Amino acid sequence: MGTLFFFDEEVSLNNNPRVECKPRQVEVLDNHAVPEIVIGPVGEAYNGERATFNNWKQFEDFVEAINNLHSRLKDCNK
Repeated sequence: MGTLFFFDEEVSLNNNPRVECKPRQVEVLDNHAVPEIVIGPVGEAYNGERATFNNWKQFEDFVEAINNLHSRLKDCNK
């Protein structure tokens, strides 16, 4: 089994003039059963930074944090 992409999008923060944020490509992937997040230049995420989780518990904690953030912010962004 190869690498499976679960999220592959160009993202940026351009709703706040105080923050200069260039567009980036974010990928969330299963790299041979290892969960990874890659953030890099648009069209070249592979040249960016790669986060590989140390263990399954760390990955589960990350997923829980994302879910908590989503729950907190979803009503603010409707």
